Amino acid sequence: MLVYWDANALASEHATGIVVYGANLLRALQQYDDLEFTGLIKLSRLKRRHFIKRHADLKIKTYIPPFSDWCLSRKAVYHGIDFKVPNTRRLPRVVTVHDLSVFETGLSDPRFQQRGMDNNRYLINKLRPERIIVPTEFGREHMLQFFPEAHDRIRVIPHGADQVLQLADTPAQKLPGNLEPGNFILCPGSVEERKNGVRLIEAFENARGASSQLLVFAGGQGFNHEAVYARAKVSLARDRIFFLRGLSSAQLVALYKNALFTIYPSVFEGFGLPIVEAFALGSPLITSNIGAMAEVAGAAALTVDPYSVAAMRSAIDTLATNSELCRSLSEKGKLRAAQFTWQKAAAATRDVYLELAA
Repeated sequence: MLVYWDANALASEHATGIVVYGANLLRALQQYDDLEFTGLIKLSRLKRRHFIKRHADLKIKTYIPPFSDWCLSRKAVYHGIDFKVPNTRRLPRVVTVHDLSVFETGLSDPRFQQRGMDNNRYLINKLRPERIIVPTEFGREHMLQFFPEAHDRIRVIPHGADQVLQLADTPAQKLPGNLEPGNFILCPGSVEERKNGVRLIEAFENARGASSQLLVFAGGQGFNHEAVYARAKVSLARDRIFFLRGLSSAQLVALYKNALFTIYPSVFEGFGLPIVEAFALGSPLITSNIGAMAEVAGAAALTVDPYSVAAMRSAIDTLATNSELCRSLSEKGKLRAAQFTWQKAAAATRDVYLELAA
């Protein structure tokens, strides 16, 4: 079976969350002899096509809508890995919707939020892809709040965790700055409103058990990151708060492996890749007790109300002073991570393709 793969998201210099998803799922799917992949890239992204080689081994064709639609094989399936499918019924289309955070007030840049909501309404209600993949049951239920008519088209396929294990045994990376193994708490992911950095800083600066620890934010800058940076600047613990950007995958793995523990207090996620990455690398984890975070973490993390600074502070104190609990969570996390593999995701995704081809 021929599968047209949306290669536009893979034409990225950096390994964003969608790139991690697209590259690892594709690699696992390419193990099936009955699937053949052709990547489609828009003319506007053509100058960035060389970045695709960083992430995937994929034959590429230029795609110019709507003219190229007439050249798409009716016997193929199209998979849009980044919220997009072509406006044609010539062949069945699958789209992955990673989350619908734009529908949540205050979590997205208001200058772009309305456009994001409109784009998703157009995708799901007007283009009507034949199948919609979401990564969690929470994601399915959240989508049904806004698109109940999509019920029969949704399939839940969790992401994998094993991408970080490919780098776990590489030569040790030198930790940046004055970081030393065990002297810092890691908060991975982009610095933005929904990642809850302001409350985390408030909890950290009052956590007496972590008074000798550093807090390291490791990720890019998203919506309202300025508020997090500003809060860090006036924090009583400002000399112990660091922001790291532009990290390689290997550097991020080194941070996970050398942190005292990882904390991921997001208020909204479609899945939360840092959760399973921390698990896979044996980093004890504190995360939120709501939504996709609670679903993905299961019983393998210390979960807290992300809106409660006091609860977050208590959890930080607990893990910073309880090495036995850290060891226990580390082992539970590894077992939990083993349940999330790209091979499982690929098998379930292939089933969706075959379902449409039937």
